[in-house]
Amino acid sequence: MARLLFVTSRLPFPPKEGHQLRSWHLLRAAARVHDVTLLSLRRPDDAETLPSGVRRVLGGVETVDLSPLSSPLEVPRMTAWWLSSRRPLLDIRYVAGPLKRAFSRLLSDCDLVHLDMLALAGLLAEVPKGMPSVLNEHNVESALLNSRIAGEARPWRRALLHAKMAGLERFESEACLDAQRVLACSDVDAVTLCSLAPGAKVAVIPNGVDTTAFRPDLDRPADSESLLFVGHLGWFPNRDGIEYFRREILPRLRHRPDLQVDVIGRKDGHDPGSDDAAGIRFHGFVDDLEERLQRAAVFIVPLRLGSGTRLKVLEAMAMGKAIVSTSKGVEGLGLVDGEHALIADTPEAFAAAVERVLDDRELQRALGIAARRMAVLHYDWQSVGDRLLSVYAELLGEQLPGPEFAKAAHFPAEASTGGQRHGAV
Repeated sequence: MARLLFVTSRLPFPPKEGHQLRSWHLLRAAARVHDVTLLSLRRPDDAETLPSGVRRVLGGVETVDLSPLSSPLEVPRMTAWWLSSRRPLLDIRYVAGPLKRAFSRLLSDCDLVHLDMLALAGLLAEVPKGMPSVLNEHNVESALLNSRIAGEARPWRRALLHAKMAGLERFESEACLDAQRVLACSDVDAVTLCSLAPGAKVAVIPNGVDTTAFRPDLDRPADSESLLFVGHLGWFPNRDGIEYFRREILPRLRHRPDLQVDVIGRKDGHDPGSDDAAGIRFHGFVDDLEERLQRAAVFIVPLRLGSGTRLKVLEAMAMGKAIVSTSKGVEGLGLVDGEHALIADTPEAFAAAVERVLDDRELQRALGIAARRMAVLHYDWQSVGDRLLSVYAELLGEQLPGPEFAKAAHFPAEASTGGQRHGAV
């Protein structure tokens, strides 16, 4: 058993969105075998009190408050720093004095450091030489910024983001080379990171899903004309995706009078407008995501931008849903067009694929069965956690202990339930 210092950019529980979900399940895996201390930034909307069971399982929990961007002075101050500095905004915002001081103090009592987001990579400079360090890349952030630049319609903003692109690429490249191991969500991201930072040691630790919590009820048929999109609308790839669907794809389906499109996800300042007369409804965050997934005939992923892999797609797969997606929407998951999902990259093809699934119940069922099988075989969080523990063991020069030596890391229901009921991935 080693002593791990696990650092996150926000409290990973209760896990309600994509970054929290990945962080939460990797933290649980680490605590199966090792003595883990969690150091986390705490945002204003994070939980004020931690579940008692979390403190029992972890070796320690320490938090550092992160100033809200809603503060009248914070946005101008951060913008001024960003425009005048060679450091990327994510580094300026997250790695400040209080976090560095707490990190340096806790380093003296650990054997391995896990930094759970590129925004925390500035802490690598504090890690003593020879101490193993792991950097978890939820996305390839420079690729994400590049896709945002490509999708930005305002010339002045596109020029500003482009001017900062080189700095982010340099920061991400140096971080990947400084960490002893980089964790990528997919083979696609791993190739991108190795190209960005030749010589970096990258291991693929995919996103996952709890296939016991997300499972189809075969006795309850889906609503025949229902489409479902799940995504946090404060994140620009999701926002672009649903607007693309609304503007380019939905008009090609208007001849179906009973079609209903449900959009689930926190808005976080984005106003999608009123519900569409053609049958699109915006629900915001919901507590019954499994129920909504169960009722949907088709799960749509009309994304054109982004990086990483999408936990909302894995949850739909585990629920046995027929999925219609763009290539970008299922990138890195290994889904085969026509076997696990229908993949379409033009508005005409996407609309035709949706109609094909709605009109063919056998196809709908076959796609759902294949997607569920893929989720169970390759993306269950238990097996994902085993892969992470293998990376730790390699870095620590240890043999991975068998199940009889792994300590019981049973997090209480009060902590883990939130990870299965979210509508803002």
